[in-house]
Amino acid sequence: MRKHWSAQFLAWMMAIALVACAEVPDSAMDPVQPTPGPASEEAAAIAGMLPDSEFYFLEETEALAPYYAEANARREAILNTPTTIVKGDTFIPGETYTGTAYYVSPNGNDENDGRSPETAWRSPGRTTWGDVQEGDAVFFERGGIYRLTENPIRLISNVTYSAYGEGPKPVLTIVQENSAQPEYWELWYEGENGEKIWRYHQALGDVGGIVFDDTDYARRVLEWPTPDGWLAVDVLPMDPVNGLCAPEDPCTNISIKSAGEYREVAEQLTEDLTYISRVDLTGLSYPVDFYLDYRVGDLYLRCDGGNPADCFEDIAILSIQRNSYGDVYGSILDGYHADGFVLDNLSLKYYLDNALSSSLDRAKGAVIQNCTVEWGGNSLFQYESAEPTNNLCLIGDGIYCVANDVTIRNNYMRQGGNACTFENNGTQVSDMGTYLAEGNLVENCGQGMRTYFIEPDFTNVFDALILRDNIILDTGNGLNNACAEMPASMDLGTDGVQFAREFEISGNILLGSTMAIFRISQHDSVKMQIHDNVIAQAKDGVLICEMPSSNPDIQWYRMENAKE
Repeated sequence: MRKHWSAQFLAWMMAIALVACAEVPDSAMDPVQPTPGPASEEAAAIAGMLPDSEFYFLEETEALAPYYAEANARREAILNTPTTIVKGDTFIPGETYTGTAYYVSPNGNDENDGRSPETAWRSPGRTTWGDVQEGDAVFFERGGIYRLTENPIRLISNVTYSAYGEGPKPVLTIVQENSAQPEYWELWYEGENGEKIWRYHQALGDVGGIVFDDTDYARRVLEWPTPDGWLAVDVLPMDPVNGLCAPEDPCTNISIKSAGEYREVAEQLTEDLTYISRVDLTGLSYPVDFYLDYRVGDLYLRCDGGNPADCFEDIAILSIQRNSYGDVYGSILDGYHADGFVLDNLSLKYYLDNALSSSLDRAKGAVIQNCTVEWGGNSLFQYESAEPTNNLCLIGDGIYCVANDVTIRNNYMRQGGNACTFENNGTQVSDMGTYLAEGNLVENCGQGMRTYFIEPDFTNVFDALILRDNIILDTGNGLNNACAEMPASMDLGTDGVQFAREFEISGNILLGSTMAIFRISQHDSVKMQIHDNVIAQAKDGVLICEMPSSNPDIQWYRMENAKE
């Protein structure tokens, strides 16, 4: 009975449909399709490039609160990570060492044997004298500050560098002293409205940053060196998304132009907590590199609150260092000649070049974990001509070109250039294994993570590139304020080179950038698995900058279209 009724009902409905079709024009039966527009096309493209991702506007503060809370919790966890590395029969990078343990302490003595906390060495450079061998471990006493007076510490293959004792992570730095000493600052100028400019007591190499109490910094006022003196420049904001570009670089967010005049220091320092570094320009000719052509000069700091040493307990001046042999340096650790080293629970702080430098074909199997990399200055070392351009050597990167089968995990990186980066530096490489960066927290850096090659011959030299579970906050907003490179949370390349067989970018939290969240190659030329990320950007900001390798037209994808 029930089946019979259902058949009758279906027949009746089909009859009605036939009559309706006979009375209604065929065109009326077609579903109404919205006309595709630029916004909807862009939304579809974004969905294809960034599948399964969560999108928020930075203005959605309540929705983003849990992610900022997660960042705060991760910061505290990294800062307070205990040392767990122990001696074992087998070398497990980041867990065990097999040889002798050596100790370094601010209260040590370089004449000691270094084999116990009671007979610790004093200077970091003592670790390079020949005692430490592969398989050994070097432990720096927590709470200590280790100022490099000669050169960057030259790392040794398969040696573990970690911390011992109680308290905060040991600090390794190129800054020679705490400059919060009243006698170090001379009141050089006082204006009618309370402006106070102070001159430092001694001539310094180029100053790339001044940090106050480990929490704030002075903004550098850029000037350009010419044979006639320091030329004032204007730093112009660019808007490449809407067609306003710098001639040298169509995707930067600033352009440096001549102001057409030479100004007095007081005319330049128009805001509190700004500074000028003016090295001697005698005999200047182009091109000039102030890193190699070491010059010194006056440092001027505007501090309206009074003597800087009375306003702050700690002042770190990030200037190029020169040792007793005349060699200059700005890095903390030198990994150019070592493989398989381990860095654990160290604080690399206050540097100018890179905190840790290496070459793509070295540092194979290195592990960097539970460290902090903080306060990398920006310096204009290289100048090609008297006419200001964006083509500068703006440095202060954190972990640079440590990429050969490397693991970078659970580190806190803030206030520098690129937090961790590798790029083509002229080295021919092959069999690079896996580059893994996971569990890191990056804040206020010029770029978060930068990973790319530009050589077609480098195709598939990595087995895998994996960037996962990282938190990157406020890219392009910090001490490295003069960076002419595009601020991007993740810069994944500008040329269509498939340099890794597997590209996995997932589980990351990327909140805010002054330019783009991602810079990528043309998405259909390089296969990248970018998925399941949490992304927040200003509603009118840029989500993706796509750089086609064979097309000069850059494609900008706006954040407002990601939530269509």
